[in-house]
Amino acid sequence: MGTSGAYSGSGGKDGKQSREVMQQHLDNLAGSTGNGKDRPGLDPRMMQGIVNMIRPRTAGGSSGDGPAGGGSGGRTGAGSRSGGGPQRSVAASARTTGRAAAAAYAYRTGDATTLQRLGLNYDELRALGDDGEVARRIVTMACDMADSTIPDHEQRMVTAEVTEWILEHEEVGGRLPTPDEIVRQAIATVIASVALTESGDLINQHDMGDVAESDVRDLAEALANQADLSVGGASEDEISRAIEDGIDTIRTILGGEG
Repeated sequence: MGTSGAYSGSGGKDGKQSREVMQQHLDNLAGSTGNGKDRPGLDPRMMQGIVNMIRPRTAGGSSGDGPAGGGSGGRTGAGSRSGGGPQRSVAASARTTGRAAAAAYAYRTGDATTLQRLGLNYDELRALGDDGEVARRIVTMACDMADSTIPDHEQRMVTAEVTEWILEHEEVGGRLPTPDEIVRQAIATVIASVALTESGDLINQHDMGDVAESDVRDLAEALANQADLSVGGASEDEISRAIEDGIDTIRTILGGEG
């Protein structure tokens, strides 16, 4: 749950706002049973600050580290647009998540050509006989950076969650997820991951932390479902671009910074 270590959130107004909202939510939860009619909802203002911390692509439509940029992206620098802390990028998150999602979808549909293009061998993956190991190899392929910074860690966690969700979806839901569903799941996971990192120390130290984490994920999913998406297919580029577009749409819905 949340994040580990001594990290206590980003500086600046967005980091401060998101943590204040989470602290108030935890206080409200402490005065309720945590379920039923008296359970308070998480204020959407928290997500406004969270989405502001995810740097949008440039006005030209590319941030250099997106699906076509080739850069690693997501590295921690001296500060962020929100006033200090990890430098997150919508393109970096979309790039790694899109690559993994395309690979997981290709594996489930038997698309050996796409897997080969992504550096994976379908027959070798099938021979493993273990979806957990298949997911690990997909994540390793998609995340071409060391898990050494907060954005790196978030990207790896998001990639792993989305990959596992795709591989397990057929067993749970009885069918493969559609590309639209994959993109919405990815958007929700990206936003929730940042929110849980930024408020992790507050959540981890609170008796109602499990409930608060569930509320974060539920709100992130609700926002993802509001995104106006046009997903043409399940290729790496199509998924990555749709994730970027969706998060930028949510930024507008929340009245965040562009």
